[in-house]
Amino acid sequence: MNKKNVAQAILSAILPLAAAFSSGDVLSAGQSGTTLAATKTLDICAVPATGNWRYSGVVSIWNQGAIDTVGLTIDDWIQNKVSGPNFLDVYHALYATGTVIPAGTTQLTALTFPYSYDGAPLSGTIRNIARVKILNHSGSLNTPTGPEPKFTFVGDVQPCPMSGGCVYTQGYWGNKPDVAWPLPYSRSAPFFNSGLTWQQILDTPAGGNGYFILGVQYIAAVLNQASGAAVPAGIQSVLSDAQSFFSGTSTPDVACPAANSCGTQKTWGGTLDSYNNGVYPGGPSHCE
Repeated sequence: MNKKNVAQAILSAILPLAAAFSSGDVLSAGQSGTTLAATKTLDICAVPATGNWRYSGVVSIWNQGAIDTVGLTIDDWIQNKVSGPNFLDVYHALYATGTVIPAGTTQLTALTFPYSYDGAPLSGTIRNIARVKILNHSGSLNTPTGPEPKFTFVGDVQPCPMSGGCVYTQGYWGNKPDVAWPLPYSRSAPFFNSGLTWQQILDTPAGGNGYFILGVQYIAAVLNQASGAAVPAGIQSVLSDAQSFFSGTSTPDVACPAANSCGTQKTWGGTLDSYNNGVYPGGPSHCE
């Protein structure tokens, strides 16, 4: 049986789907376009009960232009490459959504679309590609155009974690002084080389600074993990990258000197935010 037919596409926590754009979405030649940007993640784990693998993650999309998007679609594929230069499309789902990406959104305020597929294990190099298209992309009015973010899986495929524990947001950990933090973490401990404590990182308005945007989500995620919440492999990878970033830099203004700097760190912050809010695929739910 063809692997495409074997795959079971599961959409979890996705925004409500609507019909694909209609002929009424045709734009006039005088209209301006906008510019879209996107990133994505990919987790793979083994489902013990079925022998299948679960391919999951999130697609984050933001609109760098001055007008809202028209006709958004996300054509998402799990691909693999055993030999040769080309990846092959294997597992697929087309999201045809009425969602509008508002003008002026950023990596911090990006709209996030989770995805999850259960399918047979794949060999070779595995990656996910999201072909994101709109009808009003700058320079391509009425022609579906947009970014194609990719993410290649690295590492061994482990059993899917049990959905143990639950998660809280940074507001819970930072704004409630009566909440005891799990050991070995302390509100008054120095936060890496920042010159600030862990609590001061939580208390400082981000103001667009990628260090603080990532810092508050990193703190919430490690406290959730230390409190017993399960951590998917993709989130653990982001936490490791974030720890390396914080360990290798100094103060927030030196690490991220301008509002448009540290884009990667802002994206990590967005991914951890989805975990801390209980909507990351394969992660624990938000605590009641």
